[in-house]
Amino acid sequence: GLTNLIKEEIALQEGQANDTLHAIRVHLGDKAVLFRNTVQSAKSQASSTRAWTRVRSVETAVNLHARIYSKCQSQLAKLPDHDLLKKYLPLKKEDLKASSVVADPNVHGQRDTTLSWFWSLDVQGDTSGNDWMTECVSSV
Repeated sequence: GLTNLIKEEIALQEGQANDTLHAIRVHLGDKAVLFRNTVQSAKSQASSTRAWTRVRSVETAVNLHARIYSKCQSQLAKLPDHDLLKKYLPLKKEDLKASSVVADPNVHGQRDTTLSWFWSLDVQGDTSGNDWMTECVSSV
């Protein structure tokens, strides 16, 4: 009956939240690497423009996934009988900033840098068997 539909909707919203958080993390990692390896090493105006265009493209993807996640999170808030809002917190603008810790967690001077809450969340097991994510999470 209705209880089963609610449970199914909760599972679907949780799955979509996981997918979008994973996409946000991947895109923020891409943005940090792009900035470090492409923007900072641009030798000409043309290569700098191309690099910034790529960064803006990644920012657009991050913002799209952030809007999708926020809708999932608000839908979860409307559904009864679950405690997922302790796990799936609202996203803030400062959560969506790329950090050099993501690009290289071993960079000197990053010890006191903290990443947003979703970097330590094991989304769909993506921290297991993924060296890049494991290194990011271990640096948090």
